[in-house]
Amino acid sequence: MKRAAGLAVSLCMFLTAVLCLAACGISETQTQESTADARETESTVDSMAEPQTEQESAQEALSETESGTQTGTEDAEDAPAGELITDATGSFEGIVVDAAMNSLVIDTKDGIMYSFSYPESGVEMDLADGLLLGMSVLVKSEDGMASSVQDGLTQPAADQGALAFAADILFACRYKSMDSLANLAVFPLYVRLDDGDLIAENAEEFLAFPEYEIFSEERVEAVLSTNLYEVTELEDGRYALGSDEGTPNIIFQKDGGRDSGFAIVEIN
Repeated sequence: MKRAAGLAVSLCMFLTAVLCLAACGISETQTQESTADARETESTVDSMAEPQTEQESAQEALSETESGTQTGTEDAEDAPAGELITDATGSFEGIVVDAAMNSLVIDTKDGIMYSFSYPESGVEMDLADGLLLGMSVLVKSEDGMASSVQDGLTQPAADQGALAFAADILFACRYKSMDSLANLAVFPLYVRLDDGDLIAENAEEFLAFPEYEIFSEERVEAVLSTNLYEVTELEDGRYALGSDEGTPNIIFQKDGGRDSGFAIVEIN
């Protein structure tokens, strides 16, 4: 009788152990399945996130530019129109006004010029049609050393040829070069001076005008502060740098007889 009771107890303990092991196995299996499901869900979420496109990357860089990540030895916001900043760090969008083998100068919508050098290792270029004067570009740089140049997100109203000619006028005013203006002008040339309106029949007559009146502080400021992105073609194929209405400004227009395709016709 006691032996039978002992066998019964042993049988119960054995069955209990079997059930516990089975339960542990189920629990472990469920845990593994849950972990696998979690990993699969995480992988699905990651795969749903689209990689950042080049346009989004450029937009992010431009947003940083607009939010004030541009830095240098001078505060760009305090720089006068036509100022040339050579040690800027950040992302900068502007119109190409000068380009060489190892350097680039752009003019931003604020009328500030930035000059960038290229490292010896080269610079990353992402330009659909190559680098041209008068085109819009976005430059990333550190201490004035460009790391990449790509097509600008903002496109100007005027065509590339007109803005390339406008760049020549900007530099003529920046360096106050009478000879440069004379080479860019067509004669007879209308000029407004303090003594009244005059006509220069040729370059010699123009060069005889007072330089300080041609490059008056008001006129130079108006021209250099022009937002090249907003320069538009006026009547008769004319363009204005400075004030679109009234004075001061410099007016140029299309001229098929010149290599540049444009010529200065009025200095107001």
